Amino acid sequence: MPRASRRVVVLGSTGSIGVQTLDVVERLTHAGQAFTVVGLSAGRNIDRLSDQIGRFTPRAVCVADSADAESLRRRFPALDVHSGNQGLEALAEMSEADLVVNALVGAVGLAPSLAALRSGKTLALANKESLVVGGDLVTDSLKRGNGALVPIDSEHSALFQCLRAGKVSEVRRLVITASGGPFLHRPLDRLAAVRPEEALDHPNWTMGRRITIDSATMVNKAFEVIEAHFLFGVPYARIEPVIHPESVIHSLVEYHDGSVLAQLAAPDMRLAIQYALTHPDRTDTALPRLDLAAQDTLRFELLDPSRFPAFGTVLAAARAGGSAPAAVNAADEVLVTRFLEGGLPFTGIAAGLRTVLERWRRTQGAEASAITLEKLLAVDRWAREQAATLSF
Repeated sequence: MPRASRRVVVLGSTGSIGVQTLDVVERLTHAGQAFTVVGLSAGRNIDRLSDQIGRFTPRAVCVADSADAESLRRRFPALDVHSGNQGLEALAEMSEADLVVNALVGAVGLAPSLAALRSGKTLALANKESLVVGGDLVTDSLKRGNGALVPIDSEHSALFQCLRAGKVSEVRRLVITASGGPFLHRPLDRLAAVRPEEALDHPNWTMGRRITIDSATMVNKAFEVIEAHFLFGVPYARIEPVIHPESVIHSLVEYHDGSVLAQLAAPDMRLAIQYALTHPDRTDTALPRLDLAAQDTLRFELLDPSRFPAFGTVLAAARAGGSAPAAVNAADEVLVTRFLEGGLPFTGIAAGLRTVLERWRRTQGAEASAITLEKLLAVDRWAREQAATLSF
C-alpha cells in the first residue's frame, strides 16, 4: 500500500544541506515516492530561493530580511512570505507540514526545532546547534509533545541505524568517526599559518563553510559527541571519537557482548538525508554506492588532543553543562567568521574558545538560574561580544 505524501518544510534550503535535501526530494519524487515541499526558508540568497520556489511551488517561505520578503511578495503574490526568526518558527509550525528538515546553521536553528516538536512534527535535524546549545530543551520538548526526531548528520544517522540492532541499555560505547580534516599530519608549528582556502579544502566531504572549518579544528566532532549524548541518552564517558581518514565507516556501536556494528556508505550526505526523509522505510537510490573492492585499507587512529585542542575545550563546556555549550558555540561562530575574513589565525579559533569558556566559568557559570531559551540566547549574545574582541 503506498504511503501518504510527506509534506516537507526545509529550513535553510539554500545552504549545502538544504540544496542536497531538495535534490533528494526530487530524486525520490521521480522514483515514485510521494513528497510535497510546502515551505522553504533562506537567509539572503534570494536568487537561489526564487529558483527553488519555481521548482517546488511551496505555500510559504521565510527570508532573513523584511525588504527581501517584500520583494518576494511582489514577485510571487500567491505566496505566504515571512521574515526573521518569527518567520522560521511559523514555517516550523505549519499545519500543512508533517516533516521539518532543519538545515539552518547556528543557534538560530534552536527555536524552530522546538517549535516543530511542540507542534507534533517529525524533525529531521541537521542543525547541530539545536542540541549543542539547547539539548535539555529539545529532549524536554520530545517528552512533552507528540513530535519525533530523526538525525541527518551522517555520524548520527549511522548510530541511529546501528542502534536498531539492540537496546541503549546494551550499549558499551558509541564510536564517532572523524576524517581528521586537511591538517591531520601537518606539523603543529605550521598550523598558525593555515590560510582559509586550505582549511576549506576538506579531503572527503562537500559542506558549508563553517562546518568545514569546524571539521578542521575538530570542533564539529565535539559538537557531534554532545548531539549523540542527547539523541541517544548515552553518558559522555561512553562516547568516543576515532580518526578514520577514509570516511567510509560513519560511526560504530559496541554492545556489551563484544559485538561492534558499523554503518558504511559512500561519503555523500544525500544518503543520510534520504534515510531521514524515508524513515522508517528504506528505498532504492541512484546515489553513489560504496565499492568495497576499491577500499584498499580502512585506517583508525586516536584523536590527538595536542593537534585538536578545541575538541577538548568544547567537551569541557559540555561537561560543565548549563549555558556553557551555548557560549562556546556562539564564540565559535564568531571566531570562524573572523578566521575566514583574515582577522584571526587558524590557531586563534581554539585559543579563543578556551578564553571564552574561562570567562564563562568566572561570570555566567556562577548563575544558578534555570535554563530557558531566553537565558541561552542571552549567553549567546554575551559570548559573541567576547569573541569579537579577542586577539592572538
